[in-house]
Amino acid sequence: MEEEVSPIFKSSFTQGSYPSPDGSLIASIQESRLVLQDSAGEIKRTTQLSSELSTTINFLKWSSPPPSPPVVEGDGEDFNVHAPITSHSRILVADDQVIEIFDAHNEDWKATLNPGFGGIKYVDFAANSDEILVLSEFGLKVTIWSLKANFHVDLQHPKVGAKGFGYRPGTNHFALLTRPVAHDMLNLYSPESYAPIKSIELPTIDAQALKWSPNGRWIAILESASAGYRVLLYTANGHMFRTHEQPCVGLGLRTLEWSSDGDFLVLGGYDGSVIFLNNFLFNKVVEMRHTIEIKTMATDVWSEELSVHGERHYTLITPPVSLPTVESPASDPAPKIGVSVISFCADGTLVATKDERMPNSVWIWSLESLTPLAILVQLSPVKAVRWHPSRGDLLAVVCGADPNSINTTNMPSVYLWSRDWDYPKTIQVSRALLASNLWLRWVDKKIIETDDTVKGVFDGTNIGEGRARVATEPIRFIVGDKERYNIMTLTEVQLVIEE
Repeated sequence: MEEEVSPIFKSSFTQGSYPSPDGSLIASIQESRLVLQDSAGEIKRTTQLSSELSTTINFLKWSSPPPSPPVVEGDGEDFNVHAPITSHSRILVADDQVIEIFDAHNEDWKATLNPGFGGIKYVDFAANSDEILVLSEFGLKVTIWSLKANFHVDLQHPKVGAKGFGYRPGTNHFALLTRPVAHDMLNLYSPESYAPIKSIELPTIDAQALKWSPNGRWIAILESASAGYRVLLYTANGHMFRTHEQPCVGLGLRTLEWSSDGDFLVLGGYDGSVIFLNNFLFNKVVEMRHTIEIKTMATDVWSEELSVHGERHYTLITPPVSLPTVESPASDPAPKIGVSVISFCADGTLVATKDERMPNSVWIWSLESLTPLAILVQLSPVKAVRWHPSRGDLLAVVCGADPNSINTTNMPSVYLWSRDWDYPKTIQVSRALLASNLWLRWVDKKIIETDDTVKGVFDGTNIGEGRARVATEPIRFIVGDKERYNIMTLTEVQLVIEE
């Protein structure tokens, strides 16, 4: 694999830079300017930010492209009307008081919002690039601003922050969890106008999250862990369909995710269980558990090791294997137990999970066999796992530096795993980056790069005479810390022989 690394770029935004959804541009904050680069790092545009935003930026967001409408069934005519689709590519920059929005392709267009009383706890694009959603400090209200129609709507008493609302795929109906008095409420609103449609009192103790299914048919509501294993399923028009619950010892559910294709609703428990429910009657298909002892030969256990020369690599360990664990004291208000990460790959065939009892390990499960396919055991705690947006089998793992190891601290690295590779790969990044603060974001730009001697490799036409080195679609990502970042390009080279 060939590596190409850009120069180090400075960043004045502690969360780093963000690629556009199509991978064509990378947005960053450098001093008091919004900077747009291409995927090779060349600066395409700089825009001066207002003086209010120069030193206190908390948010940098891209608008999402309009998705393809999913198949939506059985919800009534009023819920099958699709919201208008816009195609603007916009960037949002905000602090705790002011929001500025820019158009990536129109330098003359700009919008400024000042939410006023309540400040900004969270902000993002809402249903499309013409709408901005603002969650005020202390959860006082959710405000949706329309840039196109020049009005805003305040929705009162939201709960659980960004986990407590969502847009229905395809129609953009808005669902919001609230708690105006002593009961949790599920509220449904029309797209664009945000006119109330229905308000449903929930039979919950303390609802923790709301998630629409990818096909837009279901709303899953996660109950408090103190209530055990309990998830409520509602139809898109607000009718209670089913409650899934089962007995447990101690705390119940910690996480909830839909699979990429919507075939499964997956629950992660504080006891380390991962439960797959089907999307028909939401019956349990299989329950899997993160075990400390790995005994089966069917699971590859890859352990990161550090050579005497400071080089990182993986070694395949033959079971039985005991995974490293940490103990969480009973007095800890946020116990280090339970499934904290459930992340699906783009094509829905693989899912990566992390159990906080084993913070250095990433589990990769096959949804075809419903068994663990591989386990990556790192030297340092895992901070994040990132599936490639379009290449379904490619996973990146980012770890925090081990404070007890000088070698580990001085050698920032990212880790890549693919089902197609013989072994996982360790990519050492610039030593100028602080390993303890690393982050990674994929740049998903679909460009095919080929050797000049090769023609039509991907459509089966003439390859050329003799041998040729063919570079497949490159792997690009941004990696950085709180003050700087690199753009990295990895190219897998194959040897093609024409007979």
